[in-house]
Amino acid sequence: MRKILPIFSRKLSHVCNLKPYKETKWLMPIGNPTGLYVYNCVAEQKVPVILNDPHIATWYSCGPTVYDSAHLGHASCYVKLDIVQRILKTFLNIKLVTAMGVTDIDDKIIRKGLNTNTDYRTVAKQYEHEFWLDMAKLNVEKPMIITRVSDHISSIESFVKTLLDNQQAYATNDGTVYFDTSKFPYYGKLQKMQDSSEPISKHKRNNMDFALWKGHKPDEPYWTTSWGKGRPGWHIECSAMVSKVFGSQIDFHAGGIDLLFPHHENEEAQSCAYHNKRQWANYWIHVGHLHVKGDVKMSKSLKNTVSIPTLLETYSADTFRMACLMSNYRYPMEFTDEVMKTAEEVLNKFKFFLKDAYVYVNNNATQSADYADTMLDILWREEEANLEALKADFDTATCINSLLFLISSTHKIIKADTAEFYPVPIVLIADYITNFLTKLGLKLQDTSEQSISNSLIDTLVEFRHSVRTNALGKKDKELLSACDVVRDKMKSLKVQINDSNKTASWVFTK
Repeated sequence: MRKILPIFSRKLSHVCNLKPYKETKWLMPIGNPTGLYVYNCVAEQKVPVILNDPHIATWYSCGPTVYDSAHLGHASCYVKLDIVQRILKTFLNIKLVTAMGVTDIDDKIIRKGLNTNTDYRTVAKQYEHEFWLDMAKLNVEKPMIITRVSDHISSIESFVKTLLDNQQAYATNDGTVYFDTSKFPYYGKLQKMQDSSEPISKHKRNNMDFALWKGHKPDEPYWTTSWGKGRPGWHIECSAMVSKVFGSQIDFHAGGIDLLFPHHENEEAQSCAYHNKRQWANYWIHVGHLHVKGDVKMSKSLKNTVSIPTLLETYSADTFRMACLMSNYRYPMEFTDEVMKTAEEVLNKFKFFLKDAYVYVNNNATQSADYADTMLDILWREEEANLEALKADFDTATCINSLLFLISSTHKIIKADTAEFYPVPIVLIADYITNFLTKLGLKLQDTSEQSISNSLIDTLVEFRHSVRTNALGKKDKELLSACDVVRDKMKSLKVQINDSNKTASWVFTK
């Protein structure tokens, strides 16, 4: 049931300083406000997220075209979308129904099959299987619903036929069906019109018209329809599959920024025409490109890609996710060793803090505990600020900085050589940080290919700490040098030791 009153919309418009509809072409949904604000490319500003049901939202992501292996450009997009979905589900308590489309019929897939003398279906299945394995390695949650083009041909055909019957599309002599953009007055609302990259054709009525259905060509798969043989165009796939799964409107539609135009523009146009609506997707979520050094987009065409398995040979999935968390999902993210090393250092700060907190709380000191209201005040303040940051267009970078400030403040207590003992606030802070980061998809688990067990490493680190403490007291440079050798050797085995006056801790760096 829609509960929101018209006056509430006026209040929201005032709070958000929304531009009039004539300027934005975005329609504010009627329903239940969530307190979340996201950037909307149609409104060209942050807008309030309003859902028909206060606890349920629908989400569709444009998935891969499975003709080749995924690379880090794809990985950064899907990891960031995974982070956004986790925020909606775990911090805002929204039951998010997620779907992803997989393009398993496409020019590139067909061409790959012809070049390798392999059936295009085999090509698609191979690379889709590889894609899901890569996503699992990156801890990207699998969507609840996976829609493959090959499984929805009848739905796509029906969608195209409806547009033909309504005279919003037209068939040509070569069997191609085009969407008539002149029949949709709002075409170009997602992004100002530009070159759509659609092939120039004498059969088109307008330059911006795009193919809903491609006429049959020799050596290509085809399906027979009432207007002739052929196969689906790219844009129609998502519209037909989303409509079948979610009906005439969807809350969130997501993908990389490169899909904004023409793909998402065309989706919105044909879906609005099909459902006879002014607005089909209420909220578009677009992820910025991954750039290599020199502000160059990572892409197969530029031959500058890095595969996901190659990344994981050097850095952990947690490190890559931390790099994503430290950037804004809407803007380009740079991939360099410097960026990844910084993300790794930040991740290790959290791991060291959690170990130090455990050691602090479980020490064998005889002093009695105190409550430390000041520390708890800092925790509550940071909790509230972080939730507000997430509600402000998923600002994870601000949250990471906030958590670093929190551990820095807490470390002063842990490392202080005083009689005070504050286990309750330390435990609460450590628990909050652990929950916060794991909710964002970090595993925070120590994993290593070394055969050494954690208990053996603990024993070694404790022994080294005892030796080092005695050496410091006696100013024995030879023993201190030996301790440094052990530390450096352990670091080469992906075990980083953190020394302090009271104790030493360690974490795996991969």
